[in-house]
Amino acid sequence: MRQLVLDISPGAPKQLDQFVVGANAEVLHLLQQWLTQPHTEPFVYLWGEPGSGKSHLLQALVPHHYVCAHAALVLQPDPEPLLALDDVHCLSPAGATSLFHRFNERRESQHRLLTSGPCPPAQLPLAAEVRTRLGWGLVLRVHPLNDLQKQQALQSHAAQLGAHLPEESARYILTHWTRDMRSLFELIRELDRWSVSIHRPVLTIPLIRAALSALNPDSTNHPNPQVQPD
Repeated sequence: MRQLVLDISPGAPKQLDQFVVGANAEVLHLLQQWLTQPHTEPFVYLWGEPGSGKSHLLQALVPHHYVCAHAALVLQPDPEPLLALDDVHCLSPAGATSLFHRFNERRESQHRLLTSGPCPPAQLPLAAEVRTRLGWGLVLRVHPLNDLQKQQALQSHAAQLGAHLPEESARYILTHWTRDMRSLFELIRELDRWSVSIHRPVLTIPLIRAALSALNPDSTNHPNPQVQPD
């Protein structure tokens, strides 16, 4: 049996048209307007649970000036008119102070700032003055996909790759694998590569079960192994 190795990497640049919309049609419309109309509200804060797609949206909207708070000690002054900061709840006290100053600078210059976190600004574990500034502009909730929408997204992605993913196979994956779309899409790509190598274009449950077992021996016994954080 071929060894299955799932390598979840940043991959190709994120695109807005790759975002699985679900219940976020209005959010996507407002973000597209915000991106193309530079004289609108300078600040946007996106919030939603892990796996809802916030990082995808930030990277698609601001591909060249995207910063993740996990990796940023402080947010330095940046002359670029558009800047994105992901996962603001992970900022250190010094990082939160730097964000406070970036808000003040960008409000004066009308440069824009797109931020994200897991909850509304008032609930973030940050200083009150930082929470206030995160709520200055548009505050938009990104809703996660429901199971049916995830199933349809997986089937559509498989079809784009030239594979057939039956409904029952998509449901099996959702039951036995981590549920964020990035990991699910990467799993479909690896399953497709594996099925091609053994000349089986239909992603059946037996094939998927064998593949998941090769990837993670405990995956068929313990639903939703968390192999990749949001």
